Amino acid sequence: MSCPTLIGRTAELARLDAALAQAQNGSSVLLFVSGDAGIGKSRLVETFARRARERDAIVFSGACLDLAEGAAPYAPFVAALRPLADELDGDELARVLGESPRELGALLPELCGRPPDPRDGTERGRLYELALGLFRRMAALYPAVLILEDLHWIDPASADLLAMLGSNLRRAGLVIIGTYRSDEVPRDHPLHTTALELERSGRAERVELTGLSGHEVTAQITGILGTEPATWQTRSLFDRSEGNPFFVEELLAAGPTSTELTASLRDVLLTRVERLGPGTRAVLRAVATIGRGGDEELIATVTGLPPGELEFALREAVAHRLLVVSGDGYDTRHALLREVLHADLLPGQRNRLHSAVAEALEGKDVPAESARHWYAAGNRPRALGGFVQAAAAAQATNAWAIALAHYERALRLWPDVPDAEARCGLSHAELLSRAAEAAMVEGETDRAVALTEAAIAEVNPRERPLRAAGLRILMGRVHWVAGDVAAACRSYDEAVALLPAEASTRERAQVRALQGHAFMLQSRYTDAVVCCREAIAVAVAVGARDLEGHARNTLGVGLTMLGRSDDGLAELADALRIAKARDDTWELGRTYVNFSDALLWAGRWAEAAEVGMEGVNVCRSLGYGRTTCMCAAGNTLAALVRLGRWPDADRLVDEVNDIDAPPGQRWGVTLAMAELELRRGRLEGVRHHLAAVAGAVARSDGKEIVSSYHVCAAWLAVSVGDYEECREHVRAGLEVIRDSEYTRVGPQLCSIGLCAEAALGGDSEALLKECREFLGGMTGTPEPEAYGRHAEAEASRLTGPDPGAWRAALAGWEALSEPYHAAYCRFRGAEALLAAKGSRDEAAALLREAHEALTRLGADNLRVKVEDLVRRARLEPVAAAETSVPGLTAREGEILALLSDGRTNRQIAESLFISERTVGVHVSRILHKLGVPNRGAAAHRFRDFEGTAGL
Repeated sequence: MSCPTLIGRTAELARLDAALAQAQNGSSVLLFVSGDAGIGKSRLVETFARRARERDAIVFSGACLDLAEGAAPYAPFVAALRPLADELDGDELARVLGESPRELGALLPELCGRPPDPRDGTERGRLYELALGLFRRMAALYPAVLILEDLHWIDPASADLLAMLGSNLRRAGLVIIGTYRSDEVPRDHPLHTTALELERSGRAERVELTGLSGHEVTAQITGILGTEPATWQTRSLFDRSEGNPFFVEELLAAGPTSTELTASLRDVLLTRVERLGPGTRAVLRAVATIGRGGDEELIATVTGLPPGELEFALREAVAHRLLVVSGDGYDTRHALLREVLHADLLPGQRNRLHSAVAEALEGKDVPAESARHWYAAGNRPRALGGFVQAAAAAQATNAWAIALAHYERALRLWPDVPDAEARCGLSHAELLSRAAEAAMVEGETDRAVALTEAAIAEVNPRERPLRAAGLRILMGRVHWVAGDVAAACRSYDEAVALLPAEASTRERAQVRALQGHAFMLQSRYTDAVVCCREAIAVAVAVGARDLEGHARNTLGVGLTMLGRSDDGLAELADALRIAKARDDTWELGRTYVNFSDALLWAGRWAEAAEVGMEGVNVCRSLGYGRTTCMCAAGNTLAALVRLGRWPDADRLVDEVNDIDAPPGQRWGVTLAMAELELRRGRLEGVRHHLAAVAGAVARSDGKEIVSSYHVCAAWLAVSVGDYEECREHVRAGLEVIRDSEYTRVGPQLCSIGLCAEAALGGDSEALLKECREFLGGMTGTPEPEAYGRHAEAEASRLTGPDPGAWRAALAGWEALSEPYHAAYCRFRGAEALLAAKGSRDEAAALLREAHEALTRLGADNLRVKVEDLVRRARLEPVAAAETSVPGLTAREGEILALLSDGRTNRQIAESLFISERTVGVHVSRILHKLGVPNRGAAAHRFRDFEGTAGL
């Protein structure tokens, strides 16, 4: 008994319709529809789904499962995407699945098959990246609607994926609607943080449904009965239901007795059930026990009803609107009914039903559901084995939080099962270590430490040295994930001590490779090289090609950072070949990052840009957009900035700006963008980028990120004339790298510091001495050597003009094809010539060349200084910079032209294929450069320029 039309909800439905319109224009919208159970969330989205299909959208709908003791990972997405092949033709389907369809098996098991076994926790992030690509490609074909119901039952893996989609799908033409019971999402619920963060960031909206008004309840009852009810009946139903549409329907369906105000809704629901035949009641109890989506075969097995009686019972339950058809199975019309039916079972009856369901599910490859039912039936031995299987299945789909929950249940059951080891096929120590690994990947490092310690306590190192060493290796990895590198190294040392020195084992190769990696990230390159050489020798001896590739990757970095660039790059080339041959996707991304970084260090910037860009594309296509892709992008940007290929850098920034990467992975891109803005003279942009990375710097003890931050901050301080601030950053940066093997930025810090000392008339001796000491320990390092010459030239400003020092510095930058610093050296060289009463013609030529380069680059601040020196020296004026609009870059000119047409930031972003946030940054710069207060004034200035340009 239900109303044939949707009552009320006019504003809410209009918001959903508007979301579809936004998707049809290329934007993405995420809406959370919340409210109490029975308030009409499903009815609203079902009505919207019909309207969306009428407007040529494709609609995918799935629901979360109420599996309190065995949540299935990605359940709503699996259910929603199941009809994908029916919605698309063959070519469209191939395009949507992309280049790695098998990797999507966790979301499309029927279509893509079982996903490959995960190598480590990074595979989950890759799956999320591939899911992003799938939805982007799908929405590129048709406007798409993804409906995810009952998010109050969402599993952690699905919650993470939903957060990823909400944060990154902003220009995909997709509407995502999630429904949930607002009273069942407490603060510790997986959905609470996800929804709150997305709503705060403006990437999601909430549509809150409240009860119907009295007039709307009257309209609902009229729609159900076909005639307007008596006033007393409407008032009674409204008071008891509080405007909840489902409660109105159930109270009305219960008949005349429902007018008794003392009747509870539970009694009302059971009254409807008790009116039916015994077979139908048995079917309803079975469906409530099975949970959502029980098929006819399973219901028959559980109830034992003959086919004819079963069909009659199902038809009767559907006809009375107590059951609904759900895909290929059946479910109660509302979750409240399922809860009431299950709670009404007697204990013995409940145990027998759950046992029957669990027995029927055996062999159907649904271990989580099977284990849940065995547990509910009180059969602990069979539940134990089921939870271990369910954990392994969840782990195979990178649903680590679910895997951990299953392992924890198994650990709690273990003491109650005498033959636990035989049933599970593994020891208690192995179960502890598996749980520890799941906890580590999920970020529950305290729990991972406790579990690993318990496993270590159960393994005698004298009897099982390899297993004991393996557990120390696991402990080291846990400490590493927790950010405690020193503790990780201690655990690795313990593992090495347990392994026979003469033995060549996979464990030995693994621990030495991990030690080398840890040392490399601590900038202990000599130690890293020693560890990696041993790891490679052992890995080759035992045929561990994966560990060999990992160790060669680290070895390449260590050798390059110690000045042996040719040897290091050769090792990295070998590592890249091994990763490609093994299809080791994570190691492939890691190698692209390290290879491009080593090429940067070696001064081979064009190659670094090429390898880095290849890495960006490969890593993003493989699903590592938030991790190795961002690291490779940072190296690529650094190379493009140095080479003066700034338009290419801008395009890369536009490509990766929409990726919602964590700060620890994004800092390379952020600092490279800051360095680009420093060269362009856009100092507000520099401040913004430094503020964005400051938190990650404060939390890190990594020498590279901290010293690189101080380089940019010192350069900014010089640019604004705050030379004391510059001194502080130079001092802090040198303190970080002093007495370490990470010295690559030392000469650069010294050169910036000496620029400040020259401006202050200070002392150059200490910085020069330290710069020379840095260079004395380096070989084959052209960029630090160029900075060394640059530092010597800056120091000459304190002792008297020295054009020769600037010529030497210029030669260093020209050898590296670095146009910005070369232009700076020409500027300072000309300044020195003029101060020394040298050749005015040579000075004029240097300034002319500098001006041409800076104009071409768009380095406005330094260009203005060149022009000022030309005026002050009364030299022949240099040609004015040519841009589409005076003072603006080409991209800023494009944006101003579109702005003057009245376009919004979103429309401009869509026209230029860049992010809306990037447009906002450009608009702020345009207003600042033009000296105007708002967009209208900027458009007026543009039209004035257009009007005079042709005169």
